[in-house]
Amino acid sequence: MVVATLGRSHELSALLCSLAAEERRDFEVIIVDQNPDDRLVPVLAGFDGLMSILHLRTDRKGVCRARNLGAAQARGQWLMFPDDDCWYPQDFLTRMDALRKDHPADFYSGRATNALGETIMGDFAMEAKPIEHTTVWTTLIEWMLVVKRSDFAAAGGFDVAIGPGSGTQWGAYEIQDLALRLLSAGRKGWYDPAFTGHHPHDRLDQTTPAAVARMRLYSAGLGYVMRKHGYGFGDYLRGCCAPWQVSSSTHLPANRAWYAVPGTSSPAAGPAGVLPQDPFRLMAPRFREAVCKVCANLIPFTLRPGSGCSEAQLRGTP
Repeated sequence: MVVATLGRSHELSALLCSLAAEERRDFEVIIVDQNPDDRLVPVLAGFDGLMSILHLRTDRKGVCRARNLGAAQARGQWLMFPDDDCWYPQDFLTRMDALRKDHPADFYSGRATNALGETIMGDFAMEAKPIEHTTVWTTLIEWMLVVKRSDFAAAGGFDVAIGPGSGTQWGAYEIQDLALRLLSAGRKGWYDPAFTGHHPHDRLDQTTPAAVARMRLYSAGLGYVMRKHGYGFGDYLRGCCAPWQVSSSTHLPANRAWYAVPGTSSPAAGPAGVLPQDPFRLMAPRFREAVCKVCANLIPFTLRPGSGCSEAQLRGTP
């Protein structure tokens, strides 16, 4: 289990406590510590002798760089990449064994839940199914991935140009990128919504500048991964809504209702029954930009002179 961590200390205790309570002990935990200080030393000392823990230090930032570094030191047949603030049920590894027996595959994923078992962090499929090109968007999350170490290495690990700390504008969807490379290499994946782990539920205001900035990064990452793996515009239309639909609907309830009921009006639309020349402009500017980032990373295009944005600004730099 490779845990990339930065800026946290006591949160890691919940994860380690859950692993110490597992019904089996044939696993190792590799902590890839990106902190410039020794904040984790007392935390890890509290679990000395309870499990095998390797503490690696690195000054290279980026969650995918850290995961790849830890994976290169792993000795087991299977890899996992827990978040530093998630935790797992006591029978998690036992359930993993049963899943491997019933559905032989090269990698697996499950559903993200809060402490009450409610789905969080995405729109997850509610039926077990193969992880395929058409299902990667609703069957994967990084800290529920279980993958053969040999296949992970053969695929080149996580793309370090994607994800938090990458230094690019491609801020998410590194797990979909990895899964698609595994599938392209002929590997098979399986998803089961009954295979669950736990994570704190982010209930913060999703319209703050910080939340909007995070959404922009996620949107750019989605577009980059879709374009990298040959998805078309129709796939984009179905897949791009997840990162921004909740936040954008907060700003546009009247506009959404107006489109649903012809002949009614909205404050931005003007008189009843009068269509705006550019409905896209009804979106709040920050959300228009987030959607544009997806398009920019997905679709080859030429910007009009005087548009105010450069292609590099939209696509990000590797």
